[in-house]
Amino acid sequence: MHIVRNKPMTGPQLIIVTVIIVFVIAFAITMILLNNHAKSLVSTNKKLVENQNTLLEQNMQHEIALEKRIDELEEQLKHPPMDEVALLQKQTRQHREHIELTANMSDEELMAWVDQEMDERQLYTDSNLSLKTMAKALGLTQKRLGELFKNHEKYSSLGDYLNEKRVLLACRLLRENPNWTIEAVGTEAGFGSRRTFQMEMKRRLGITPLQYRQGLERMVSQ
Repeated sequence: MHIVRNKPMTGPQLIIVTVIIVFVIAFAITMILLNNHAKSLVSTNKKLVENQNTLLEQNMQHEIALEKRIDELEEQLKHPPMDEVALLQKQTRQHREHIELTANMSDEELMAWVDQEMDERQLYTDSNLSLKTMAKALGLTQKRLGELFKNHEKYSSLGDYLNEKRVLLACRLLRENPNWTIEAVGTEAGFGSRRTFQMEMKRRLGITPLQYRQGLERMVSQ
């Protein structure tokens, strides 16, 4: 029995096999690199498309904003704003007209006019309202306004008058806004603190804001 033994490869054969193996490995690596490069190109192209769409959208928004601004400027050209000097002159003229209008009023007439202005403009909702700021808002002198409340039979002071207005407004707010807190009602009416709100309402109506609300709730439930 003869045993067949593989003959060792000769030098040329070994070189050929080595070259083939190297070629196969190089081809595989090349294909992997090409595949990765193709994926990278697809991803880059996708990002470029997204960026292009974003730029188009931004450009459209800029165009809309620009058109709006142009419309605003055209409207301003039709109605040019009053400069500061003209505005100051107008305010000064209105102030003088108020002074002249109220100068010849009796205290009763002036009080009725002040009362109407206060109700319409609700100036008393400003908790920091003072004689000075109120006189300026109404176009009166501090002296005239101060004398009006100093000589008034019903109110002992300007503060007394303002707090009465605030209490009346607070009662309306309590009726119309059952979900508001007592603090929110007091602040909206012009009181600087809950304590002041409670004291003024107790002094004028004999009950606290909470008691007033509870009375409203009982009336609704009956």
